[in-house]
Amino acid sequence: METKNEKWVVVGDPTEGALITSANKSGLIKPLLEQQMPRLDAIPFESEFQYMATLHATPMGKAIYIKGSLEAIAKRCTFMLNSKGQIRPIDCVETLNTSSIEREVNIMARQGLRVLALAKKLAPNEQTTVDHPDIDSGLIFLGLQGMIDPPRESAMKAVKACQEAGIQVKMITGDHAVTAQAIATRMDISKNGSVLAFTGAELAQMNHQELAQVAEDGVVFARVAPEQKLRLVEALQSKGEIVAMTGDGVNDAPALKQADIGIAMGMAGTEVAKEAADMLLTDDNFASIKAAVIVYLNTKYCIWFSHRFLRKPI
Repeated sequence: METKNEKWVVVGDPTEGALITSANKSGLIKPLLEQQMPRLDAIPFESEFQYMATLHATPMGKAIYIKGSLEAIAKRCTFMLNSKGQIRPIDCVETLNTSSIEREVNIMARQGLRVLALAKKLAPNEQTTVDHPDIDSGLIFLGLQGMIDPPRESAMKAVKACQEAGIQVKMITGDHAVTAQAIATRMDISKNGSVLAFTGAELAQMNHQELAQVAEDGVVFARVAPEQKLRLVEALQSKGEIVAMTGDGVNDAPALKQADIGIAMGMAGTEVAKEAADMLLTDDNFASIKAAVIVYLNTKYCIWFSHRFLRKPI
């Protein structure tokens, strides 16, 4: 977070910025915490695992803190903090059980909130590094954090322009399916008035023919693994569709390269994504695609006009 013109602005990842903002409002100041609880090691976020973790030295001993999707965190939790901050079994009478937590997530997700689950695990004092096996089980569930990035008016206009040009818009995301469905509804991303959503887990169970039909009918594809993005592009192409794909990460590169038109983010995009793409959005704004659509429509009209009225008789 930085101040510009007497206002706080996020520098870097918006999700991390939202979490820091929320912590600041609760009286948790990052520089002070870094002094009191220095970070010793970390597991960076990977879409394959859907979480990240950090190991800290704290006044109470060493601890591992984890944040990620509810699906990734809840199954690793054995305990949770109750309303008094006491550690209790996650399914005991006085605490919420996992089904109750899932209900809370769905309530938040229906509002279009991106929901992260938070947990921790006490670590032995001799531990200096953290790896995936360290957090496979025995986590203490701490709570949920909801945040929203409201759709920009310009992005909604761009979606409408694409649809008016006969372009189907589909959303592929790592977010919760209910969250993605709510955002798609707000942006009027639908097919025949319906916002049909599928998860990566559901896609994994489908054969090629089933996937091709779902790719055609579906609008939202949530909790999607990197390789499934490529499968979705190939599935749409197998139905005769011309596919444009936007992306910015290393994991997006195969799908960007396979797409008929790969579009990478010029500012936030990785070099791998840019090299795999055919076009760059220099301002990282989806609304810029609207300009390309207008050029496409004008070009299409010019070709039609020339063919219809200017062609010389043979």
